[in-house]
Amino acid sequence: MPGCVLAQGVQGVQGVQGVPLPPVKPKFPAPAPSTLSPRADSIANYLTFAPVGAEWFTAAVRAKKLLLDIGRVDAEVRRDSLRAQAYREAVEKRSTVPLGAIVRLRGPWGAEDATAEAVEAWNGRIALRLRGSEALDSLVRVTPSLVVSAQRVEQRADAVSDSCDRKTVLAPAMVARLAVVRDSVEKALRAGAPPIYDRLRRAMYAKTSQVQGCFGGAKHVALLVSLRAGNTEWSRERIALVDTLGKAWSVRVSDYRFRAHDLLGAFDADGDGVDDFVVRATTQGAGGTTILVLDFKARRASRLSSGFVWEEQ
Repeated sequence: MPGCVLAQGVQGVQGVQGVPLPPVKPKFPAPAPSTLSPRADSIANYLTFAPVGAEWFTAAVRAKKLLLDIGRVDAEVRRDSLRAQAYREAVEKRSTVPLGAIVRLRGPWGAEDATAEAVEAWNGRIALRLRGSEALDSLVRVTPSLVVSAQRVEQRADAVSDSCDRKTVLAPAMVARLAVVRDSVEKALRAGAPPIYDRLRRAMYAKTSQVQGCFGGAKHVALLVSLRAGNTEWSRERIALVDTLGKAWSVRVSDYRFRAHDLLGAFDADGDGVDDFVVRATTQGAGGTTILVLDFKARRASRLSSGFVWEEQ
């Protein structure tokens, strides 16, 4: 697929009484035009970056490095040194997120700023290596499963600590209550219309995952129950939030790209004081790491960002 960078604005949109609206100016403009070497120009045809002006991204630890996923590369760029050099040049001159960009990272420990300092490639993804504080670098080295939200910002801000306890050993009564809620949610899911194909109806199975977090100003356990069939060809799912008193709320999942999700963790991803979800998201023949933002009042978890997407060949 040829590489692309989305346009900065749309001309000619009709406003009130047919008066064209001015083009939308993105918060973070496109990179200035620059000349590429012939080899880098060839590699650039296989790069697809995040849209111009994109603000939210997913970052994760890979090989003891904190990487920011900013797009897709449809070519092998790591095995040959000349191709790797051309790839780095193409990304440095064409990326919609330049080296030196500041991103606000939010994770289980709190929030702090980091800087994009080098170009990387990981499993078909264009990535930038991030550098933060020494404390964050230490956390990266010992937490191979760390996933954080990354918000591109124009100015730095002070670091913020997170005091939510997400690793409490659950009391036996809570464990029993979660089992009841799980069975209830699964029963409700099975009461809906089954897959239309016999082979999928015969292959239906339930899957459950759970995490602890501070949702809606209080401590809860989030329980995600899903019914699936085939290679995630069909799915139906629901999240239940259970508080310390055993009261449960149902939460809908809104993620237009993926069909099924597994909870991996919880933290305040957008800085609103309410914990959100990190999930492993899958659909037929593909998957990725997604951050779902919880709207506690609306009882809905919606996609904030997604990254490190993979596809079956």
